[in-house]
Amino acid sequence: MVSVILLKPLYQGNIGSVARAMKNFGFSELVLVGSEIGEEARKMGMHSQDILDEAKVFDSLEDAVESFDLLVGTTSYESDKDDKFLKMNFTPAELKEKLSQVSGKTALLFGPEDSGLRNDELARCDMTVSIPTTGEYRSMNLSHAVAVLLYELSSLKGKREVRIASRKELDIMRKNIEEIAELAGHTEKEKIFNEMVGKILGRSMITGREASTLIGFLKKVKGELRKIN
Repeated sequence: MVSVILLKPLYQGNIGSVARAMKNFGFSELVLVGSEIGEEARKMGMHSQDILDEAKVFDSLEDAVESFDLLVGTTSYESDKDDKFLKMNFTPAELKEKLSQVSGKTALLFGPEDSGLRNDELARCDMTVSIPTTGEYRSMNLSHAVAVLLYELSSLKGKREVRIASRKELDIMRKNIEEIAELAGHTEKEKIFNEMVGKILGRSMITGREASTLIGFLKKVKGELRKIN
């Protein structure tokens, strides 16, 4: 299941237009952070009142993403350079291919219209996606960007049987890797290393079974390192 999260949208009209795009392509769960459903959203969200009625509203991004297994951030910044690992983006088609392999709750996170997602907000996402546009002007209207992504993802068909690792499982893996690195004396550029580990785990689309096996292995490695130290 794919949901749409709008983080602090500036214009009520865009909220309504996003709801219409969701209705067009068969998506139903809308999540708002730091905003409410207003009259203008109702006017623009013609024939999608059910989506607006059932939209979930949160005060913080942390609370909004808690129930999702995979968080996909959206950005107009494009880079495939290794030294920009936090900005390595999938195209919509590549994202669809990734999601076609697993099941689980996925959220597409969109930032405010004037600034998009901040670097720290992108850093907390498991992966990022960027819609290819001309270099002359990369930024798209919020509702248009939502429509493009949902159009691409609407072609996902059939039940995906393989469960993706939950955010809790990924967090346990990340924490164990960080502790192993510390025990091994790998403290150089610790913050960047930890962020990189989180990104690698998110992009890997690891399954629940694989996560369980790796968590057991990492805990064993950590235990052996503690004996040595």
